[in-house]
Amino acid sequence: MLGTFALYILAWAYPTFPGDEGALLRLQALRTDLLDRTAVGIANLGLFWVFVPAAMILVGCLFLARCYADAAMVTAGLVVIGIGNGLKLVVGRPRPEYHLFDSVQSSFSFPSGHTLLAVVMGGVLVYLVGRWVKPLALRRAIQIGLILTVIAMGASRVYLGVHWPSDVIGSYVFGVMALVGLIGLRNALASVR
Repeated sequence: MLGTFALYILAWAYPTFPGDEGALLRLQALRTDLLDRTAVGIANLGLFWVFVPAAMILVGCLFLARCYADAAMVTAGLVVIGIGNGLKLVVGRPRPEYHLFDSVQSSFSFPSGHTLLAVVMGGVLVYLVGRWVKPLALRRAIQIGLILTVIAMGASRVYLGVHWPSDVIGSYVFGVMALVGLIGLRNALASVR
């Protein structure tokens, strides 16, 4: 936790970390039409009007299935994502100027909201799939697909030039730490029954 706090203090103090610009430019040097379309498609999964309705449908289904602790975990995950976006205002780090497309990004850069969303919601789904999906091969295939999507979200944000690599790393660190807390919350609520 102290390491995460230190990372956020450093992001507040410095507009970039050593290696940020070089890593971003190396990733963009791989540019192809296919990568462009893929990165935009993955980034679109993190749009507010895409993930909020999907999360609300999931919460509704969990309530209908009487999986109240799971529903609370997903809802708390949305709160964590909101906190992460609020931290952008506190850190106040400007975005890179390497946008591949006309940018509509107006908020600050650190942490990457799209990446935090992917880590938290993807991690919650990996956990829930582990509990619900019984055939081992299917369970692992779904979990691997979710993990690859989380990784791809972070890479897409750097590739598109709207985040520094350290913005994405900050989201991964904060997201994993929050995910541990969310699973702990879920398990505590489930044991109250």
